[in-house]
Amino acid sequence: MAEQSTSSNVNITDAVLNQSPVIKDAENVTINYTQPPSTSSSDEDEWNSMRKLINLCISYLEKEGKLRLQGVSAKEEIPVVHPIIHEITYYGKDTVPVDERYDPKGPNELFKNKIKREVCFQDLLDQKDKFISIVASAGSGKTVLSLRLAKAFSLPQRLCIHLKLMDANYEQPLTLRQLLLENMFPGHSEEFYTACFSWMQKNTDKIVLILDGLDQAQYSLKETSPKINYNACVPVKDLVFNLCRKHFFPNSLLIITSRPHAVLYLHELARPQVTYALGDLSVFNSHELFLVFADEDLWRKINTTSSQMLSMCRNPLMLQMIISSNIDPSEDIGDASTPTRLFATVMKNLTQSGHIRNTEGFNELLKRLRVLAFDATMEGKVVLTAKQLRNAQVNPATIHDIVVQLHTHGLSVNSCLFEGNTKFYFCHQTFQEHLTASYVVYEMPLEEFQEFVETSLFQEHWTVVRRFVCGLLFDLGSKAVSGDLQTKKEILKKHLIQQLEFISEKFTESLPVVTKNNIFV
Repeated sequence: MAEQSTSSNVNITDAVLNQSPVIKDAENVTINYTQPPSTSSSDEDEWNSMRKLINLCISYLEKEGKLRLQGVSAKEEIPVVHPIIHEITYYGKDTVPVDERYDPKGPNELFKNKIKREVCFQDLLDQKDKFISIVASAGSGKTVLSLRLAKAFSLPQRLCIHLKLMDANYEQPLTLRQLLLENMFPGHSEEFYTACFSWMQKNTDKIVLILDGLDQAQYSLKETSPKINYNACVPVKDLVFNLCRKHFFPNSLLIITSRPHAVLYLHELARPQVTYALGDLSVFNSHELFLVFADEDLWRKINTTSSQMLSMCRNPLMLQMIISSNIDPSEDIGDASTPTRLFATVMKNLTQSGHIRNTEGFNELLKRLRVLAFDATMEGKVVLTAKQLRNAQVNPATIHDIVVQLHTHGLSVNSCLFEGNTKFYFCHQTFQEHLTASYVVYEMPLEEFQEFVETSLFQEHWTVVRRFVCGLLFDLGSKAVSGDLQTKKEILKKHLIQQLEFISEKFTESLPVVTKNNIFV
């Protein structure tokens, strides 16, 4: 039979069956495939259907994998940059907490003592394990990395399906075919789905399944599920558990991405063989990405005025916020030259969102979010339940209407302030810290503020919040001359002076004693 090829939105060239080329640029992968020798008309039908399915998967990846900043035109093609990736020891005696805890040093502190080795993107493509997990905090680029992996894994005779679990929280029972094919790519014939699913069962070693966002699933995999066959119609939870157990497609590669806590919930029979943790971008990569949307002058300006802001650029979400806020600053706040001004600018943009039409109603909602953030930080939590939101009079059903209008993915024009459907968390921990500080400054009663400053604010737990409180009072609140805000400034100023005097005294005590015989003893 003559060799056949199809056309799609990617380049197609001749390829050798089962040959896996080295991929160095996941954004410009050339998808190569040829029709294998056919032994029957049914095999040929299956291959033709699979060829169509591969193109559908590629089209999905092309649509989902784009990145741009709202109102900021890229000067050139966006470079392919990846976060720093470490293989970590995840399960065992010294594991991370079952529920993520608030840490002022940042979410990546969770993995500090669990690193086995640093790996690169190519190592993820070359690894031989059949079930891996990729964990990271919000805003670290898990979904972007998973989409790039999916594109890179779309090799000759290989099918890669990328499924966002937050879009697969179906209440009704499903078959595996419905979950992976019919619901993801609706509108095709019964013959098409049957042929594709048949090929998948016969060629499990040529399948890559990426389940993105386990933490956003409405179910838990703490308990075991019964072993089921390919045609069973069961809850999504049981399908995912059997995928993790490798009861389905045993020779396939399964990749799960998640925030850390959800992977720990996995039953011990359904745990990944290897876990990788995403960190920040390297300094070089953050600089390279920065220069696509802004110029070297802005980079130098930020480096001169606030080096802390420059270090924040190593997080992809923070980088986008910093660029947008500096290119389009708020008239009320001015130059976004400090972390406090940056987040104040971002929160100002929230009130201007097209999703928020009632400004007065939003201001009331903002007060509730401040209370919610403060209570969570006080309790050391970063993961919130729907019940906690309702207790704070925040409707979980509409929480995703609160958006950060800074960047876009695909056709979207915003990023949600909160992530998750059943368990919620701020899109970046710093949002929680800024809202906590806003509660302390703008909402906390004066007497309570006095006690809080005296007993809590200068403890390590409140390090980042304290910086925001100082910024809100002494920078953005510099024009306040009367009322509680001015009184709070005086209270905080008094305790800051006391802390400086205490530190100075301790430093003096630690100095060597000076004598007549020798200067330093």
